[in-house]
Amino acid sequence: MSRLAPLSEEPMMNEEENKEWSKKKWQTWRGWLKDQLSNFSLVFNKKSDLRILLSVLGCPLFPLSFQPKQPIVSSVSSSAQYIIQHFTATTGCRKLEGSVKNMYATGKVTMSMAADELGANATGAPHKGCFVMWQMLPDKWLIELVVAGHKVVAGSDGTVAWRHTPWLGAHAARGGVRPLRRAFQGLDPVAVSAVFSQAQYMGEKLIQGVNCFVLKLSADPTDLAGRSDNTAEMIKHVVFGYFSQRSGLLVYLEDSYLTRIQYPGCCPIYWETTMGTKIEDYRWVEGVMIAHSGHSNVIISRFGDNIRAGPAMVRMEEAWTIDDLAFNVPGLSMDCFIPPGDLHPALYISSTTDNARDQASPSRPSPPPIQVLLTDSAGRGVFATRKIGAGELIHTAKPIVSHPSLSTPTSVCYFCLRKITHRKASETSASFCGEECEKQSEVFYEVERQSDWLTYFDYCRTQGLKYPLLAKRLACMVISGGTTASVLDILQPAVLSSGMILQMEKEFLLLRNAFKEAPITDEQLAFLTKEWYIGVLARIRINAFRIELVGGSYEDLLSLAAASVEAEAAVGNAVYMLPSFYNHDCDPNAHIVWIENVDARVKALRDIEAGEELRICYIDASMDRDARQALLLEGFGFRCSCLRCSSGD
Repeated sequence: MSRLAPLSEEPMMNEEENKEWSKKKWQTWRGWLKDQLSNFSLVFNKKSDLRILLSVLGCPLFPLSFQPKQPIVSSVSSSAQYIIQHFTATTGCRKLEGSVKNMYATGKVTMSMAADELGANATGAPHKGCFVMWQMLPDKWLIELVVAGHKVVAGSDGTVAWRHTPWLGAHAARGGVRPLRRAFQGLDPVAVSAVFSQAQYMGEKLIQGVNCFVLKLSADPTDLAGRSDNTAEMIKHVVFGYFSQRSGLLVYLEDSYLTRIQYPGCCPIYWETTMGTKIEDYRWVEGVMIAHSGHSNVIISRFGDNIRAGPAMVRMEEAWTIDDLAFNVPGLSMDCFIPPGDLHPALYISSTTDNARDQASPSRPSPPPIQVLLTDSAGRGVFATRKIGAGELIHTAKPIVSHPSLSTPTSVCYFCLRKITHRKASETSASFCGEECEKQSEVFYEVERQSDWLTYFDYCRTQGLKYPLLAKRLACMVISGGTTASVLDILQPAVLSSGMILQMEKEFLLLRNAFKEAPITDEQLAFLTKEWYIGVLARIRINAFRIELVGGSYEDLLSLAAASVEAEAAVGNAVYMLPSFYNHDCDPNAHIVWIENVDARVKALRDIEAGEELRICYIDASMDRDARQALLLEGFGFRCSCLRCSSGD
């Protein structure tokens, strides 16, 4: 039995092969695979191990597509449904059905190549990393995984599932859209209940010392055919769920898939991948039992090409923990699940049924004509997926967190920042433009009212500070359970000087002291550390927007620009998800405007071609070049090299 490099969902390449791949975009999967099968002699090293680990363990997909309309079972007509009713009652997930719009989770992973059955030692030390996962129903998801300096991003918009790796770029998964397997590792009990209620009962089994009921699901032959081609045939893909007879919880998840590969004149080769995950450490999160740790083992076998030598095998393993998980994260929208732009266009062709349904439902909102991609020099950026006309509304965005200015606490709505001329009668000192905003403010205002902010506000006012107000409101949202402490982690942080850090430490002490007088438990304040506060401020510093309301519709671009310049002082500040991904240009092609409230509206300033990056101006574009450069360096930490600055304008 020998060690081998497994066939994953994408080819593994060394550095020279990677360069060659980049030069020859026309090289196909079949060509690469044929070369590898004819001379299968890859040697394991630290880099190849890591790539294999990330490809197999990083973001595997669940075997079956998920039907979101499938409800949690309420009556028992099979053994599987009886088992799922026990699981539903234990986890308390029924209360989430119909009320959860999205989910967010962060965690840590440790991956390693494991010793094989002959006792061969694993190569290299374990690789540690972390991940952040967003999900809006199981078929719309995004995961960013960073391990040992290598980043893998994968996602699905409900139409296509894709993955982006440093060595291959963006590529799509074959077949229909499937949910992320990690969600079924105890993170999404609603999806587990809905899927396994239709499973086949297989009996009982002792698994790792726990007596379990076993449920089995198999991929439909049509789905398997969609994941196959004339070279590689997906023969089977099955998944087993092991539910504890005592607790009712899902304690082990195992899936296996078999692929047959054959070229003319060659013997067939079979690859079988089996992944088993132990699921444990269930804890209550917002009234629902969620698994917070586990351990996965993978065995990949190849056989058929050399029967006398026996099957070749490789083993790998992953330990994972969940640091934070929350439901209904504010500000998360479909914009966050837009696929990369360099996937093949054919992958986006919908079925005739889908097209007919879309045409029959004109009121159904279409996704914005943009996508978020990695740029060569400025990190993430926003790119047009089609031609956008001048003046076109590209998309709107709601804030993750916002706060009115200290100079306008009663003249604007405390929630949406809409200007109010007649203050609504209220028992509180805050003003709201209506009952809806007052109700939505409960995610932070009930906590704010329990503390005395006089000292904190006075310090911010005398120091001319505005961003600590956003950090204060975010902390209140976390305490109340309205969001998670890591909600801003996906955003790029600013580089802070030692002087900035010292000032932030003073602000943190004031914030912490304000909460000490309120009836808030130490457990609720456990997240509020100096490190958390500085990390939040570092992200707010370069991602917050100054909100200036212009009022009116302003369909004409000239009047819109004039209104923005002539608007009164800012009514507040806010941080958004998608608008934070826009890069800067001193001659921008897009513009963000706030008409009546804090909802951001992104409009095109001129015609934008498909594939062109959309850029906004972070500062006053009317300043001269030296002033712009100084302000950008001081406020955002970079020197602008746009065409306008490069030309000396």
